[in-house]
Amino acid sequence: MSSYAHDTDPLEVLRQLAAEVGAGLTKPQIAVALRLLRQGVNPTALVAITQELRREARAAADQPADRRTPQH
Repeated sequence: MSSYAHDTDPLEVLRQLAAEVGAGLTKPQIAVALRLLRQGVNPTALVAITQELRREARAAADQPADRRTPQH
């Protein structure tokens, strides 16, 4: 396990933590989440919407390509 005390960039510390717990978040995604939290977004709501978006993305990726194309 790495030492977080020596890292000065909070985003890098959070990226390392996310990697260690298997959150699957990239540094840009962590930056967005941190900005939202600093603006007062409810952390529980942020987790819930993130999980829902991931479920929807997986479901969309599992559909055949012809079903993913929007019909006009």
